[in-house]
Amino acid sequence: MSNYLKKIKGLIAELSSLSSISDVVFEKGIGISSEDFMDYSKEYELAIPDEVKGFYSEFDGFKLIWNYRTNELNAANTLIEENVEILSFYNMFKGYDGRSWENEIWDEQTPMNDLSLYKRLKILDYFEKDNVHCVCIEISKENVLTTKLWLFRQGYKPIPMTIDVTQYIDKLCFTKGFWGWQYYFTNVDFSSSEFEGIKLDIQNSMAFYSKFFPEILILESKK
Repeated sequence: MSNYLKKIKGLIAELSSLSSISDVVFEKGIGISSEDFMDYSKEYELAIPDEVKGFYSEFDGFKLIWNYRTNELNAANTLIEENVEILSFYNMFKGYDGRSWENEIWDEQTPMNDLSLYKRLKILDYFEKDNVHCVCIEISKENVLTTKLWLFRQGYKPIPMTIDVTQYIDKLCFTKGFWGWQYYFTNVDFSSSEFEGIKLDIQNSMAFYSKFFPEILILESKK
C-alpha cells in the first residue's frame, strides 16, 4: 500500500502549520473501485496496470491550493499562489471538454512525426492555472496506460521525466509543491536559453520555500 492520501494529508499539515501560508484548500474525489476500472478499461480499450490503479484507487483526482505570503512579498505587493490539480481519471483521459486534449496538447498544426505521441499524452497534474503547463502520463502504442510521465508546456516539446507515477506524490510532498519542482526530475539543461525563464521562476520559488523547508536545497545539486 502506497498511502498516497496519507502522504498528501501530511503535506497539508506541514503547509498549514506555517503562518506564511494561508487559504489551504484540499478537495478529492472518491477512489476508483475495481469495477470502475474494468468499465474504463472496456470503454477506452485500455490496459490499466496495477501501479496506476493503486494511484487512482485512493482518490479519483484531487485539488490542493494555497497562498504563500511573507513580509518581503507583502512589501512587493506580491502573492504566490500554488496549485496542484491531479485530474480525475475521466478528465485525465478525455480532457475538460471531452476532446482528448485537442487544442491543448495537440492540434491540426502538430507535426505528423509528433502527433502519435502527443495524442497519447494525458494530463495528470494541471499545475498551472493560466497556461497549459502540466505533467502528462503516457499511453503506449499498444494502448497500455503506462506509469511514464512527461512534462508538457504548450508550444514546446514534451520532456520525459525521470520519475514515474508511483513516485510523483512522494516528490510532490518532499518539494512542498513549490512552483516548477517537476523540472528537477528531468534531464533538461538549465543553461539553455529555452529554459532561462523557467530557471529564474524556479529559483525565485525555491528561495522563498527553502527558508522554511531547507531540506529542498538538496535539489540544487541535481542541476
